[in-house]
Amino acid sequence: MPYLQIDSQKFLHNHQTILNTITPKNPEKISIVLKDNAYGHGLRQIATLAKKAKIQNAFVKNAYEALEVAPFFNYITILYPYSLPMDSAFKEALKMPEVYFCAPSLESLHNYPKDTKIELKVNSGMHRNGIAKEDLGKAFEIISKKHLNLKGIFTHIGFGDDFGSEFYTQNKEFLEIKQESLRLCAHYKLAKPRFHSLSSSGAFRAKDFHHRLPQDLQDDLFRIGIAFYGYLCQDSAFAMPNLQPIAALFAKKISTLNLKSGARIGYSGASALNQESAVSTYDIGYGDGLFRLREGMEILSTEGFRILPRASMDCISIESTQEEVCIFNDARVFARAFNTIPYEILSHLHAYIPKVVI
Repeated sequence: MPYLQIDSQKFLHNHQTILNTITPKNPEKISIVLKDNAYGHGLRQIATLAKKAKIQNAFVKNAYEALEVAPFFNYITILYPYSLPMDSAFKEALKMPEVYFCAPSLESLHNYPKDTKIELKVNSGMHRNGIAKEDLGKAFEIISKKHLNLKGIFTHIGFGDDFGSEFYTQNKEFLEIKQESLRLCAHYKLAKPRFHSLSSSGAFRAKDFHHRLPQDLQDDLFRIGIAFYGYLCQDSAFAMPNLQPIAALFAKKISTLNLKSGARIGYSGASALNQESAVSTYDIGYGDGLFRLREGMEILSTEGFRILPRASMDCISIESTQEEVCIFNDARVFARAFNTIPYEILSHLHAYIPKVVI
């Protein structure tokens, strides 16, 4: 069957690059985003590597992911606590001292029992999830009345990849939210929560801005996701750090046919050979989460073998006789072909594809 090979040395290289560039004196500020099966790379495998790198904080999607990585981290935040039905996993996570729950709205604050450790998400201008700045007072009032344990206040800067002023406008908005939050903490006699706002691209861009702020207004964490896996999707105007994609997708041969020139292959004979050639099928298809190659698409394997449209649900045809081929060792190849981003290519890969860490 196909498998995803994870290069541990590339992961550690990326971690060191991230650390050296963003916060070399405070390694504890680097956290890792593991949501959606670690962007398709394998939740437990990446958590194991993160623990070796002494990363203390992780962000996951739901309670199932939180329970899976609980042995590896000191603190775990569930970003979408209600993305699954209320079940035993959610109730178990509520009891765990290292697990925090995101509260993205005033209404969500009413869903948690007394003493639940929460991180309040605020809207700083992306207008996706989060409490409005003008509702901060109401949020703190609910937190105080319900005796919730406020551990963090965070936002998502939605312009980290883009060249323009919106990125700095959002940073300024969150700075004002921090100042108001500290005032409210003092009013309600609450401990200072941790602040965080920046994902991969934003953290690389705004590190100097944050380091110049007074200590109590600096971000306490940088939420690094895609950069750990070897990618950034930022505007070409920005300097690209030396990151290395950590995953290579392999497929194994099912069978080989020696075909004559003009032979048509697969559904509707979408691909035709212009010379006599050996063509093999390999055991991965769109049913495994690999994007479906269609007519007119030109994609080569890592070795340079032509992958022939159309892809099938469970297999693809390649001009190769090798026992196994590397479909990609850099997801940007598929991302460019499908006019999307590496996130989508990687997170689509099914969780049942084995992960082999080298």
